[in-house]
Amino acid sequence: MNQVIHVQGLFVNLSPDAFHMWARHYYKCKQDFESPNSFSPVPYFLLCRAIELEVKSRHLLSKRQSEVKKEFGHDLLEAYEALDQGQKTLNAEEIRVLRVANDIYVGKGFEYFNPGHALRGYSQFPDLDELDSVATKLISR
Repeated sequence: MNQVIHVQGLFVNLSPDAFHMWARHYYKCKQDFESPNSFSPVPYFLLCRAIELEVKSRHLLSKRQSEVKKEFGHDLLEAYEALDQGQKTLNAEEIRVLRVANDIYVGKGFEYFNPGHALRGYSQFPDLDELDSVATKLISR
């Protein structure tokens, strides 16, 4: 459900701005994150959530929140690819990074421990700096 305020004939859709603001908050949390160990899935999750909210904020300019949720779920790549051409700013390498992250994120692989990921030394995870660059590029508008 979109958060809409009606004031004497005035219609304001706050959802796009709220989603963009929260995307920036998740991104800031990633920047402030310090792992006590050498590896943590937390920064991956924070970046992916920031990307998800940012891309969805753009869809919310023309769709209701319930439509965006139903159409894309947590699929970062599908949501990005459905953007208007003028809003697509990622190059082929950045889309590859997004695809790798999405394959894990959509299955909640950054949220729950997966022994298979650990046994492979998290080698199927995208490069964190590259994922950070993708998030930065999308959120900085």
